[in-house]
Amino acid sequence: MLRLEFIPSFDAAFSPSAEAGDAFVVLSAVVSEQRVGRKVEPSFRVVIKNPGVAGWMPTALRYADLWEKRDIDPAPVLLARGRLVPLPTGMAGSTIELTFRCLPPSSDDILTAAADALRIGEDFDYDPEADSADRLDAEYYDPICFGQGASDDPENVLVARPEVWRWDRATLALGRTHLVDSDVLHDIGYQGIGEPPSLSVAHPPKPISRLRIVASWTQTAKGRQTVSEPDSIQTYTADDFLSSFPQPGTPIGSATGWTLAEAEVESVVNNIPTWINISGSKFGSASGGQVRLQPKAIHFRLTAAYDYSQQREEVLDIVMPSGLQELPDEDDQSEVMETITLGPLNIDSSTPEWLYEDPDTLEVMHYVVADEVLAAGKAWTCATEHDATETFRVRDYDDGPALWVQREKRAPMRDSRNSRFLDLNRGVRAVRHGILRLYRAVLERSQCAETTFEVPWLIGRGITCEDSCRIAHRRLPGGELTGKVTGVELLIEEGGRRAARITLASVPGTGVAAPTPGPDQQQAGDIVYSTSYRAPQVPVNAFALATLPPRVYSFENAWSAQHAAALGSDDPVGTIGTMPTRLRIAFTPLREEDLLTRRMSVSCLPPSLPKQINLRPDLGGP
Repeated sequence: MLRLEFIPSFDAAFSPSAEAGDAFVVLSAVVSEQRVGRKVEPSFRVVIKNPGVAGWMPTALRYADLWEKRDIDPAPVLLARGRLVPLPTGMAGSTIELTFRCLPPSSDDILTAAADALRIGEDFDYDPEADSADRLDAEYYDPICFGQGASDDPENVLVARPEVWRWDRATLALGRTHLVDSDVLHDIGYQGIGEPPSLSVAHPPKPISRLRIVASWTQTAKGRQTVSEPDSIQTYTADDFLSSFPQPGTPIGSATGWTLAEAEVESVVNNIPTWINISGSKFGSASGGQVRLQPKAIHFRLTAAYDYSQQREEVLDIVMPSGLQELPDEDDQSEVMETITLGPLNIDSSTPEWLYEDPDTLEVMHYVVADEVLAAGKAWTCATEHDATETFRVRDYDDGPALWVQREKRAPMRDSRNSRFLDLNRGVRAVRHGILRLYRAVLERSQCAETTFEVPWLIGRGITCEDSCRIAHRRLPGGELTGKVTGVELLIEEGGRRAARITLASVPGTGVAAPTPGPDQQQAGDIVYSTSYRAPQVPVNAFALATLPPRVYSFENAWSAQHAAALGSDDPVGTIGTMPTRLRIAFTPLREEDLLTRRMSVSCLPPSLPKQINLRPDLGGP
């Protein structure tokens, strides 16, 4: 007995009824689920007699159960549940074919929400040494490894996870299943495998797989430092010194990256006058007399500003051996699986911009407590629930409650003075994501042995793409294999023949136990790796600029030098006039190079891959 029964809702309890008018007799049917990309989406189609004027979809119900009850079944067995899509064609024939997708209502929203729950943002405080599931989740998904609009694709959250999304064809529940491992193993053995299975091996990973990560950023350092605490100079030429005193914004040198941010004369004070004897014949009868000179003390303050920028790039290559059995060699022994260009490191790209109105509905935005936005060049958290003001305001009015409070921006590189990234804690997350991403690609390609076979109906009707199977046949290399189910096709032909066609993906691994990290090794997931990082070029220590002293800070012709020269001069005033007091300041230029590239590499140990099929039984071993 095979029936199609429409049900009141997608999550209605399974309550089969074979009474006429409640269920349709199914003449033939095909139930299928297939792994496509990173998703398994089951469906089924049935052929029933055309009920004619009675109609084939009572009360416009869209969901239906496909079930059967055989003599050996103690109760009806639900084969699949689905939503009718689309309307059938040929509805005036003697039979009619209906197609169903095994998805709940709003399945796209459910999948998007499930994917969003796996997205770990920049607000996560990543610690590479932490032994926690949260740390591994952050390595599985790193937002800087994805471009804009990444959240529109729910499959990309699995790009580093060895899993695929799977909709259950009976419950319509969404879950994830491992690429290789399963909780359920159907040990079919020789039973029911009459015809030789169809086995092919295609597109295994090359002996060496590579992935490249490219990080680019502008190293910047801007700020001020005090050149001198309140300083002073005593001089006879105060007017000249004051007229030549620098103005704020004056460059210190030519294209050095340094300027005077502040240059302020705080006071000019007369000191005790000095008398100097006049000698010689130049002044006639005045010779032998004295000239009164007025020294002045000038008190001032100077602050320097620095502005440094340097284009930087880190190029990291991850190398991973395949871990497979020895297969026939090809000319090209290595393959670049992917190049990941990281997003902006100095920009908070995970926080949305503040908006006055929704661009889709044109309604005024409503913000609730804890909403986060970027506005006015800063990051903010909503402190009071409110409708958006016409322009961004921290307070709606002067004495009103705060609408927003400022917070730190969540840029991947929090301090733009850094000359390195991928070996900082935040960079380690990106590196480990790349390792796990490469491992997933290698693991998926390692499932290169595909086997298709048929088993009797009662064995195959309960098999799903969440399971694994072991089969045996004398024509198989090694006599047996195990594999993850990647395809199921339940065939019910008109006339009564039933069969289950199963497709397995098997890994011809070596079965070597997983390695453990040595003293100079690290681990990402199940992958053990070592790093080779050369030090970055640092023409300017950006972290030291705030306290870097001037290379030159000195006075020329201070009062003491002017006075000594005047004492031995025939013309004290003229001599002093040739010796104006000057302040000399110089900083080491902030040398900006062309793009500085740092080459880095990661070497992985071969992953531990299961020996699900022995493609080289000639070499011995199980």
